[in-house]
Amino acid sequence: MSTYQLPYQDGRGFTNCLLSAIGGDGANMAAKLLFKLAAEELNLDGAYDAKYGSEKKGTPTDVSLRLCTFGNPVRESGPNNRPHILCVFRENLIGSLNLNRGLQANATVIVNSCKTPEAIRDLLQLHSGTIHVLDAAKIALETHSRLNMPMMAMLAHVLQFPETAVLKKIKETWPKALDANVAAYQAAVSESVSMTFAADGKYPLVEPIEVHSPLGYDNMLDGGCIDSLTHSTIGRNNGYARSNPAPTFDREACIDCAKCLTVCADPGAIVWKENKMAGIDLNYCKACMRCEAVCPETKKGKALKDPAKEGATSCAY
Repeated sequence: MSTYQLPYQDGRGFTNCLLSAIGGDGANMAAKLLFKLAAEELNLDGAYDAKYGSEKKGTPTDVSLRLCTFGNPVRESGPNNRPHILCVFRENLIGSLNLNRGLQANATVIVNSCKTPEAIRDLLQLHSGTIHVLDAAKIALETHSRLNMPMMAMLAHVLQFPETAVLKKIKETWPKALDANVAAYQAAVSESVSMTFAADGKYPLVEPIEVHSPLGYDNMLDGGCIDSLTHSTIGRNNGYARSNPAPTFDREACIDCAKCLTVCADPGAIVWKENKMAGIDLNYCKACMRCEAVCPETKKGKALKDPAKEGATSCAY
């Protein structure tokens, strides 16, 4: 029988975790592994929810993880809007997604960043709690692992999961990448910088956004179908995922070869009118720079240019 104790508990006996990332970061896989470990090794129960949107890499996504002691009634699923623990894979998501909404008092926040905990507190406008900052992108690069491994390591550390149990589950899940993953796991905890902030009145607690769907059992369409004309991703701003400026476009240098269209990660970002390239729609562009990479060099230069190349920093994703 496990003697593990949850680090937080709300009025219903749950520790609430929220992982905020973009598609391709591996947040879903990391949370699944921890949830499986909690259920199989630590005698815990809970609920798990992952938000899926575009399958294309770069779309903002989140994963909600609720943990409770075995036998505690689990009567809720879906997105977690009152987290005790917030795990942010990309610091630029903090402001664009308003990640301080619903964050509880004395929360724990894990952020992949080069900034100081004080700077992250100001960016997040944290009421109170502890901030752990680590350069997870650098750790993943140096250990030949992935971004989700150091982030998962810090979340496991905050949850106070036994390290031996976590490493055992990592070995079972990714046996061929064991050395790289263990190195990333250990570097995350040892290289992180932490600071605790009291409730000093600098920032207030912010209430979560309550979402109430108009659909229910009494008005669902025949066969349980969803009205795609009403509930879709139309109007969603994929630019939230940008960590670098979008490419600039020079109409005079463009030869309308359409190579950019063939590599665009999210069609809609390249605006094409009357058989000519007309510009970039920032509601779709994620600044992956695939279009810039294939844009041909002409006598007038490249039509698509990467503005970040002129001012790149050492802490870029």
